[in-house]
Amino acid sequence: MTAPQNRRPTLMVVHAHPDDEASQTGGTLARYAAAGVRTVLVTCTDGAQGDGAGSSKPGDRDHEPAQVAARRSRELAESGAALGISDLVRLDYPDSGVPDSADDIDPHAFSRMEGEPVVRRLEALMREYRPDVIVTYPPNGFSNHPDHVRTHELTVAAFERIKRSGGLHPRSDHSDHSDQNEEGGRHPRSLPKLYYIAVSLSSLKAVRALAEAALGPDAWIPPLDVAVDDDTVTAAVDVSDFWPHKQRALAAHASQADAAALLRLFSLSGDVVRVEEYVRAHPPWTGGTRESDLFEGVRETP
Repeated sequence: MTAPQNRRPTLMVVHAHPDDEASQTGGTLARYAAAGVRTVLVTCTDGAQGDGAGSSKPGDRDHEPAQVAARRSRELAESGAALGISDLVRLDYPDSGVPDSADDIDPHAFSRMEGEPVVRRLEALMREYRPDVIVTYPPNGFSNHPDHVRTHELTVAAFERIKRSGGLHPRSDHSDHSDQNEEGGRHPRSLPKLYYIAVSLSSLKAVRALAEAALGPDAWIPPLDVAVDDDTVTAAVDVSDFWPHKQRALAAHASQADAAALLRLFSLSGDVVRVEEYVRAHPPWTGGTRESDLFEGVRETP
């Protein structure tokens, strides 16, 4: 697959909440932005069920969802600037929060709402930006959060519609003749590569050991059940040079306790390899050497 020569190669990352872009894909976004790639971040929810003033939680008297959403939107913009994001798309669907059960989720929240309008919107964004690579969550949402799971479902549904239609037009003109070249022939339509966010068991164990040694046994550390077996990871992107960008992006989300805990974790120095890991969903992985570049087979990158 070769990216068209008359436009910048494009990476689209679809996340659920403000701060997910920093914690899970911050290094990748910064690395490709620095390499000249157009980076498109789509954030599905408004984050209104996050921490409010004075670390108040949803349901507390001092928690004002509208104010939380407004602050998190500002933080998202600051994080995007730290990562060099080219295009920030806020879909602003209502945040589902962290419910005790599905019955506790507002029926109008993102994870419960009717999916068809969202799929159409995501499909339209894919056709507008024509990404060469799309990144989103795995089927379990990486963390089983209902908004993450829903983001996976709807992003993949939009991708499948692009696939069934034969791919993306090579140019932004979507008229009847948009896929014809100057000689009257047909330009091949392209289908983006699709990756799911992952963390390998060995990587997470190394981070946990470093954190326990530096912060003590009571420090918050991501649980091992979010990890996948090492042999299922198909791509590991070296983001060592862009770790400070990831940290600055996380620091931008100062209102959120989860982001602060991760920033503390990611600020530890040690021998842990600074990579962000992925599982390639399309084209299907058939084995071989693990990729170090999400654009492998699309274009040459530094």
